[in-house]
Amino acid sequence: MNTYKIFFLFACIVLLQVRCADELKIEPQTDVTEEVALDNEEAVQSLLVGAYDLLGDDDVYGGWIQMTSDLLGTNNDINWGGTFTDPDDLWLKVTTSANGQVEVTWTETYEVINVANTILANLGVVADDERARIEGEAKFIRGMLYFELIRLFGKDWTDGDPTTNLGVPLKLTPTNLVYAPEENFIGRSTVAQVYAQAISDLTAAEELLPEENGFFATTWAAKAVLARVYLQQQNYKEASLKASEVIESGNYALVDRVDRAFNQAFNSSEDVFSIQITNQDGENAFQTFYASRDFNGRRDIRVRGNYVNLFEQNDDRLKLLLYEDGTSGRILSGKYKDQFANVSVIRLAEMYLIRAEGNLMSGEQTGPNTPSEDLQVIRSRAHASDAPANPTITDIYLERKRELGFEGHFLHDVHRSKTNITQNANNTENGYFEWNHNMLVLPIPQREVDANPSLQGQQNPGYGI
Repeated sequence: MNTYKIFFLFACIVLLQVRCADELKIEPQTDVTEEVALDNEEAVQSLLVGAYDLLGDDDVYGGWIQMTSDLLGTNNDINWGGTFTDPDDLWLKVTTSANGQVEVTWTETYEVINVANTILANLGVVADDERARIEGEAKFIRGMLYFELIRLFGKDWTDGDPTTNLGVPLKLTPTNLVYAPEENFIGRSTVAQVYAQAISDLTAAEELLPEENGFFATTWAAKAVLARVYLQQQNYKEASLKASEVIESGNYALVDRVDRAFNQAFNSSEDVFSIQITNQDGENAFQTFYASRDFNGRRDIRVRGNYVNLFEQNDDRLKLLLYEDGTSGRILSGKYKDQFANVSVIRLAEMYLIRAEGNLMSGEQTGPNTPSEDLQVIRSRAHASDAPANPTITDIYLERKRELGFEGHFLHDVHRSKTNITQNANNTENGYFEWNHNMLVLPIPQREVDANPSLQGQQNPGYGI
């Protein structure tokens, strides 16, 4: 408890400085000036706790990074039925550069990155026996978030040339709004450069982090995120390797019943990395927008019949993870009923699906299982019928949609599979959105473009200049 008290006192000073500073900067950030110097290990440790706290903000991994992907990438899977216009525009694929939800996701994500940068810049005051772990955790956070930013605000790795396509600004040192504001005016790095930085950070984290670290990042969490990164690059061999290392570590196991992987106040045996939520701290935007009013939610995100029809009748994921709202009769996801449940960011089930896809597409076998056997692990837990003996890539994508639905994968799977979107496509010439349509990449927030001369002329296609 002392660590948390120290952090919150420290954070109050930090955030006061930020709010009083000029807001029109490239990344509104948590700023640590010379007056609030991190001159001892306890302060750095406290700031690291704060980084995890900010990571769970509702506009970051507390919901909106993942829900943005699903609203943009839904293909007859979900409806947005709420009154908020910014998420509605994401669902309709009519987002503008003034979208408020896009802006706060950008802002809050860069705020966490800046805290990680501040920690990394002050490792000199940390004792040798703690330095590797703290460095690894900060790099894990930074690398993971740059990967999320590039998947939302940049073109997919396979859409054109990643060495020339624009990504997001790479800021690797602390932002100082008071003494060096001009240093904040940086332009966008390329997609390839952002991926390279994410891989560099996560690879370093993999080496620096311990195998056990409570509910904080571990070497296995870094490997799991690397598996995601390599999969999105279609570097299938490396994706399979990293996923297999997590699976074969023996540190994680699928829970016996699929619904027990969700709505838990503690990490389940299959959580590789989760955001911690308590009744005193943490935000769970998933529960706010997915849950019915009986569970104190808004029921704004509703499951369509097309998604329901993906399941066999005896599949536990149909019976245990989808439910009918008693008032409206609408179908809702049961993954987010409890406001104070932890938010799973990476589950072991995903690692089996990444290894299956990686092995199938590479034509090699990493680990003891064939792609069919990895699919069977997932389907057996759900009491579904046997997996195909020789699954196709379509079979694997379908299983990903069933197993990982509403966990933030829709858009990224659309990009990787090059699947066109037919839902809400009335504003397109052909009646559908091609997988690489401009509206499936978020705009750089107009507030950032207006404030930063280096971003002017670097807006994403389809959103003006």
